[in-house]
Amino acid sequence: MSEEIKTKSKSTKKNKEPFFKRLIKNPLLISIFAAIVILLLGFVYVTNWLEDYTNHGKEIEAPDLSGMTEKESADLLALKGLTYEVIDSTYVKGMKPGAIVDQVPKAGAKVKEGRKVYVKIQAYSAKKVSLPEVREGSARQAENLLASVGLKVSNLEYVPSEQSGNVIEVKYHDQIVLPNTQLVEGSAVTLVIGRGLSNVEVVVSSFRNLTIERARNEAHEKDLNIGAITFDKGMSDEDKEKAVVYKQSPITGKVVPAGTRIDLYMTSDKNKLEEPEEVFKDETVTDSVASSDDGLWN
Repeated sequence: MSEEIKTKSKSTKKNKEPFFKRLIKNPLLISIFAAIVILLLGFVYVTNWLEDYTNHGKEIEAPDLSGMTEKESADLLALKGLTYEVIDSTYVKGMKPGAIVDQVPKAGAKVKEGRKVYVKIQAYSAKKVSLPEVREGSARQAENLLASVGLKVSNLEYVPSEQSGNVIEVKYHDQIVLPNTQLVEGSAVTLVIGRGLSNVEVVVSSFRNLTIERARNEAHEKDLNIGAITFDKGMSDEDKEKAVVYKQSPITGKVVPAGTRIDLYMTSDKNKLEEPEEVFKDETVTDSVASSDDGLWN
């Protein structure tokens, strides 16, 4: 009897044991709880790691490196937590060797800390290209071919020749140069064009409102050359790029020999463009009206 009472007593005590204590003694529940905790800790760790790795929410403005040396750029970028890599070199007239010519991302772009800025630097020596064979082709064909290798046409020179309209020679600094001659990239050459065995004359077209580049193309199309270029006083380089022709010499309409140089006067002042354009009028040609004596009037 006493044995039975003791057993019941133990059973009663076991049943009265707190739920939490019984819970933590359950191996399955402990395993599940531990797995949940590990997953939560892992999630928090990965989230923090990703934020640190990607610098979540931290942005830096890319500085303007234009004109700086590599060392100056490296020092500035390091202060901002950025790095750089040189990806190419080029030659820009007037820039010092090793200076930064271009960059990606561009100045002012928002980037993350640790980002690499890719830069293009000024070559330490001018890049040279081979003069292609352009003789016996048209001036337009020659100009396109020269442009494809990085050369420009500054003037057209016309000489008497049986090859009318074709390129006879190419000149650089007034000296004839042969195909495969090494020239600095961006150099301007003169095309010597045959004009046949008779003197060819052309009518000067209007260059008004054209930029220098468009005026040069127009001149070459009309077998003319661009001569002196005069800008308004005080114009910046940026203004000069946007400036347009407001006056020219010889004036529009005049008949001149092929190859004549046209002097241009450039402005960014719209008031000058409102002034009437000077146009050549041949005074030897007069208008006539039939009189009543010629039998045409009653």
